[in-house]
Amino acid sequence: MNQISFQSVGQTTTAPLFKKGERAMTADGREWVYVKANTALAKGSVAVPDAVTAVDTVSSSTDAQGRIVFITEAAAGWTPGQFADGWVVVDDGTGVGQAGRIKDNSADTLELYPEFAFATALAVADSDITIRTMGEVDKAAITSKVQSAVGIAQVAFAASDYGWLLTNGEGSVLAGEALVVGTGFVTGDDTTGQVVKATTAKGTYDEQALGIALVANAAADQLALVRVNIR
Repeated sequence: MNQISFQSVGQTTTAPLFKKGERAMTADGREWVYVKANTALAKGSVAVPDAVTAVDTVSSSTDAQGRIVFITEAAAGWTPGQFADGWVVVDDGTGVGQAGRIKDNSADTLELYPEFAFATALAVADSDITIRTMGEVDKAAITSKVQSAVGIAQVAFAASDYGWLLTNGEGSVLAGEALVVGTGFVTGDDTTGQVVKATTAKGTYDEQALGIALVANAAADQLALVRVNIR
């Protein structure tokens, strides 16, 4: 795993310095993931993936080496680069089940990394895709305890900022109620981005455990010291 500096994880930028989704470790052993925040994140906010993008009736084409790496939807109107380093899966029609990582995109075409080239061409008559960009995030929604959390902000992000989220190791989280030392915490507070105590006897299908509390927050809506463990 790449190693990054403490200075890097303590700053955000308006232009990317690393690839979205890239993972790295600081010298103290903590692990991080690089993201773009589509909405502002307070320090301690839990970040979750941006909404999926579903696209119907797409076609495919090949590069100069004959590899199927281009997927086109003529009227898509995408922002160039918005899906870079995200993932696409064919979820219906010809070529269903194929998945690959996106290298870049134009207003109407996705380009896959060559190692993820499709084996079966897509048919505009019936091939449908869904795009998931784990490297573009929003604050966790209220009430839901299963949200595919990506990481926890250890500095504030402005909307559209790039920076690092903590995925493993000691850090802070905003808690909507007093956590219990040694026990877990999950999304699901009534304030976006905040966490609550995990529920006794619940498993990963019921709640996504994000880590354990090390020092409880004194009151609701405050930072607690936790050990994060998001995989």
